[in-house]
Amino acid sequence: MKQFKGLPISSGKVVAKICVYSQVTHQGIVERTLDSDKEVEAEIKRFESAVTTCSEGMDSIAANVRKEIGESEAEIYVAQKHIMNDPVIIDEIKKRITANRKNAELIIDEVYSEYEEKFANLDNQYMSERSNDISDIRTRLLNYLLKTQPGFNCEGQGNCQRGKERIIVAEELTTEMMVHMNLSRVYGIVTEHGGLNSHAAIIARAAGIPAVTGADGIFKEVRCGSEILVDGDNGIVIVKPDQETQERILASEKVDVSQGYALSTPQGMEVLANASMLEDVQQAVNMNADGIGLFRTELCFIREQHLLNEQEQYSFYQKIIKIMGEKPVTFRMLDVGGDKQLAFLKSSKRTNPHLQMRGSRFLLANREIFVTQLRSLLRLSKRYKMRVLIPMIIDSLQVDKLISVVKEVMATVEAKSENLRLGVMFEVPSAFFEAEEIIKKVDFASIGSNDLIQYLFAVERENEIEAQDFNPEHPVLWKTMKMLSDVANKLDKPLSICGEMAGKKEMVSRFLDIGLTSLSVSPRLIPRVKLEMENYIKMGMFK
Repeated sequence: MKQFKGLPISSGKVVAKICVYSQVTHQGIVERTLDSDKEVEAEIKRFESAVTTCSEGMDSIAANVRKEIGESEAEIYVAQKHIMNDPVIIDEIKKRITANRKNAELIIDEVYSEYEEKFANLDNQYMSERSNDISDIRTRLLNYLLKTQPGFNCEGQGNCQRGKERIIVAEELTTEMMVHMNLSRVYGIVTEHGGLNSHAAIIARAAGIPAVTGADGIFKEVRCGSEILVDGDNGIVIVKPDQETQERILASEKVDVSQGYALSTPQGMEVLANASMLEDVQQAVNMNADGIGLFRTELCFIREQHLLNEQEQYSFYQKIIKIMGEKPVTFRMLDVGGDKQLAFLKSSKRTNPHLQMRGSRFLLANREIFVTQLRSLLRLSKRYKMRVLIPMIIDSLQVDKLISVVKEVMATVEAKSENLRLGVMFEVPSAFFEAEEIIKKVDFASIGSNDLIQYLFAVERENEIEAQDFNPEHPVLWKTMKMLSDVANKLDKPLSICGEMAGKKEMVSRFLDIGLTSLSVSPRLIPRVKLEMENYIKMGMFK
């Protein structure tokens, strides 16, 4: 038994046999010299044929992903096709084939490698991770021209499962890799490298596949058919786990999610759902969530790759409300910066993107964006009950400024103030020192545990090395959260906890112990949380 620690990129726990997936690196491409203009012309046509064929293949992949997973995830491949057909890149490759009189493979590798390096070196994390798209496109073209294919190590053997009902282990999670398997039959994914916000990671989360990245050295330690355990909640991977370990880690997964709708929330408690897309909202309904505790509005901007106008936002948010019916929906205002970059917004380069203009600071500095989103949400309050959550507040003076803008916008749109509830997120340590002053000014509050841990302990959770110190068990964290819970209870203001730790089995009773009775978690974790709440009551611990 051997354990690896990586970064969790898609929640869930599973144990199954391994399928090892090998990428083709295309190192040492053979150089060919084109001796005549006729050979140059033929090589350019060969390149054009590769682009055409690969583009058609990506259309087919996009159609399949659209059907099996969703529209947003399919757009990943549509976007890659557009990059592949970018006239600037195509023209550059043709010019170099002509000028250098070298074969297409060599020039494609050269040009795309240059673009990949440029993107990878950008300070903007979202843009730097787009270098993975460039790499995928280069690989796809070279696979076609060189007649090579990535694939499973056991291919050619009679028992090759091609990832079906297996956990896939690979060096890196790429979109090229994702299309070579039936995602609906894959149990889990483990990789040595790959970003939290790469397109492939987004697809894994959308497909509900437990996944861990940054498991350094694991590729050399595994074989097809061996057993492996993946804990996508905590970023733990165990090769050849013994029975005791399996039972201990997987115990929390034994709730029958298909029966989630039948589980009710104990009186005095609340289990809400975190959501980023319409599919999440529908799953929350299926799991009988008490409402949406956190809808991350920035994800729709990231997927659409442009700033949505007021009517576009209004229509999108209305769809979410209609799916939930009478149950409450909490819309978090645009929260960008750090690991959630909007590539289409101009921003100054920062050494540390997590300390740039984020959350409320961003909203106040970008008034037009703030007001447009507020208008779309406040207009909805004319017909629906609304909860609007403002992220990453730092002190009471900033909250005053934010409330002032909300009141100004309220006066310019048809809205019902009695339908609006305004809340703030506690994620920055400074806000906790003014908790009472802040909570008195708003209707409700929420703790963002992911960023709170990051800023409380100065640890970057996206860093594969530093993330080992991302510790939700630390006593200081629990003292901080209890302090806020005590203030909220004293003022009789609702307080919820969102973030990954809210859904962890061993944490639910601890939140109840400190008086936090409203938890917002991934939809599929709702049955688990409700069951632990019921057990907590049965033990006579709830007062």
